Amino acid sequence: MKVKFIAILAVISVLLVIVALQRQGDDRVEDLQSHSLLSDEQLDLLGELDRISLSRGTDQVVLEREAGRWGVVSRNGFPAQPERVAALLHAVRGARVTEKQTDDAQYHARLGLAPGQPESAPLELQLRSSEKQVEVLFGNPVGSGQLVRFADEDQVWLINRPFGMTLNPQEWLDLKVVRIPMESAATASWEHADGETLELEKDQEGDYNFRLVGVDPAEQQGSERWINSMVLALTGLNAQDVALRDGLELEAPVLQMQVTTWQGAELAASLYDLSGRYWLTIDSFEQPEDSSYAVYADERWAFQLGVAQVEDMLKRRSDIIRGEAAQ
Repeated sequence: MKVKFIAILAVISVLLVIVALQRQGDDRVEDLQSHSLLSDEQLDLLGELDRISLSRGTDQVVLEREAGRWGVVSRNGFPAQPERVAALLHAVRGARVTEKQTDDAQYHARLGLAPGQPESAPLELQLRSSEKQVEVLFGNPVGSGQLVRFADEDQVWLINRPFGMTLNPQEWLDLKVVRIPMESAATASWEHADGETLELEKDQEGDYNFRLVGVDPAEQQGSERWINSMVLALTGLNAQDVALRDGLELEAPVLQMQVTTWQGAELAASLYDLSGRYWLTIDSFEQPEDSSYAVYADERWAFQLGVAQVEDMLKRRSDIIRGEAAQ
C-alpha cells in the first residue's frame, strides 16, 4: 500500500514538472515572437489619415491630404510624392516589436527618446485623422533595429528595423512635371525671345528622332541627339523646385515651346530668366479623353530648372546645322 502511494505521488510530481516546463516554454515562445508595433486600432487609423507630421528639433515636414492627394504644407500644399508617402506608411505598418525594453523615463534621454534634447532629439512621427491621433518617437539604433516609444507612454520597445525619413520638405515634392513619351510626340516648335524659331517634326508615328522642318536632312545628319534633347527636356521634365507664380516677377519669356502628339494632345510652356535662375510655366495642356499623358498643368505654379535642362532647351539652329555657326 505504501509503495503504491509513493508511485502515485511520483506520477503526480512528474506531471506537475511537465506542466511547469510546458508553461515556461510557452512563455519563452511568447517572449520571442514579434508583434506589430501598432495595435489593430492604430493600424486602422493609417487608412483614415488626413495629416502626417515628421519632426526632429526645428526640422519638420507636414503633409495634409486634400481631395485624396497628399500635399506639403510648407510648400503651399504642392503635391507630395505618392511613392514617398507610401514608403512611410509601409514602414510604420511593417514595424514590429522584437524586444521589450525599459519603462523608466530617466533613461529616455540616453536612449534618444526624450523630446527637447538638442543633441539627441528623437524623430517624432505624428499620425492624425479627424478623430484619432498617434505619436511615435524613434530613438537610437540598436543593431539592425531601433528603439521607439509612444509619446504618451514611458515603455521603450526595440523594433525590427530603423525608421529613416528625410525632413527636407523639398525632397517630398512630386516634381515629375511632364511625362509624354518621345515616340508619342509628333511636332515641336521653339520660339526664342529674339524671334528665332525652330520647327521640328517626325516622318511617322512611333519614330523617336525629330528633324528640323525645311532643312535638308543631310545638313542635320548626326545631330539627332542634339535635336531630341531639346524636346526631351520638356516632355520628360523633372523640376528642381517649385514656387507660386504670384511670388515671382515673371516678365517676358526667353523661350516659348509647343509640343503636339500623334493622338492630338497639345502642350505649351514658357521659360523665364530671373537673374540667372530659370523658371518654367505650363501655359496650357489639352489631351483627348482616351489618352493619359501625365502633365501637371496647374496654372498657380512655376518650376525651377537646372543648368543642364536650360542648356538643352535653349539650343538654336546654329547648334544643330553643321557649319552654320561659322557662317
